[in-house]
Amino acid sequence: MRHVAVIVETSTQYGRNLIRGIARFGRLHDWQIHFEYRGKSAAEPDWLADFKGDGVITTSPDQKHSRNLRKQGMPVFDLQSTLLDPAGEHLIVDSDHRAVGRMAAEHFIEKGHRHFAFLGYSDHNVSREREIGFTEALAARGLKPLCHHTPERKARTFETLQRGDEGFIASLPKPCALFCCWDEVAFRAVQSALEQKIAVPEDLAVLGVDNDPVFSSTSRIPLSSIDPDIIRMGFLAASWLAELMEGKELKQVKLERLVPPKGLVIRQSTALDAIEDPVVRRFLELLRQQRPGMLTIEELSRECHVSRRLLEQRVKSATGKTPRQLLSQTLVDAIQRFLSQTDYTLAHIAELLGFEHAERLSHLFRRQTSMTPGEYRKSTGA
Repeated sequence: MRHVAVIVETSTQYGRNLIRGIARFGRLHDWQIHFEYRGKSAAEPDWLADFKGDGVITTSPDQKHSRNLRKQGMPVFDLQSTLLDPAGEHLIVDSDHRAVGRMAAEHFIEKGHRHFAFLGYSDHNVSREREIGFTEALAARGLKPLCHHTPERKARTFETLQRGDEGFIASLPKPCALFCCWDEVAFRAVQSALEQKIAVPEDLAVLGVDNDPVFSSTSRIPLSSIDPDIIRMGFLAASWLAELMEGKELKQVKLERLVPPKGLVIRQSTALDAIEDPVVRRFLELLRQQRPGMLTIEELSRECHVSRRLLEQRVKSATGKTPRQLLSQTLVDAIQRFLSQTDYTLAHIAELLGFEHAERLSHLFRRQTSMTPGEYRKSTGA
């Protein structure tokens, strides 16, 4: 059995997924992993100074103990070390950030968007690389995004982080596709848009990176995100440490350095195709009211300031579905969320969604899904 110290922060999805990838390799090769909860800027733990194991994987900015262990002959794999390659300077193992940007552009183009924007940091290499990939992919199609960057780290305050992007978001054409350098930025963008009464995703589609459940699930509009496959990076890092522990030098190890993104996880923030018709965008926004069971097509028509007949024509033309079909699907989606994520009674769900009687809710659900609410809840294991 090999004993490996893993000095990787656990405060972000990036760090946790690195550890998961390392552990996945370790289970296949009989490793005992030694790690603990850590912040991003924490120094290496003092127990590492006396570590008697076989190797170390570290991302710590302070590597006092691991440097001493390396001098003593212990294999240490530093995930923060860099190499120069034709694409520029990268970490020794890194996500292919430009491929992430290209994937974002392709997603938005497939959704039919014609206006694009990027929101990131001016002083972070990951943000810059993702912006380059996004911009180059759009340029290949004759398109150009509007770009905005938060201030340099030394100039950032709570106010600049929370409010500094508001003017940029307010100025964007509608509908617009906004790619954010990672999920935390996308989370703030959604907050800012909703505070300014900009509908997400009808007026602003928002896409992040990292598929971080903390941000995607707590956002008022669940966030779509690109999974950069950090677990794969962790697995590769562990495989390279294994080579070092076998006595090879790093230059002798065949390195797969840039890991392509795993794919897109589509949630509500980019779930709609781009729709130019402002009446249809307003209709879709109204469907997301907290109590959709109270809505009628007549009331929706009045809120959109058009006749029912014209609303039906424009919605059908833009979406391929009738207003009634979209309203029914919205209701079913809301019922399914409550059934799968809560233990609320059917009567309570009906009240929350605006149904006058639970029987009406049950009848609609069964007609649309061919299942009773109870059968659906049982099928989800809720």
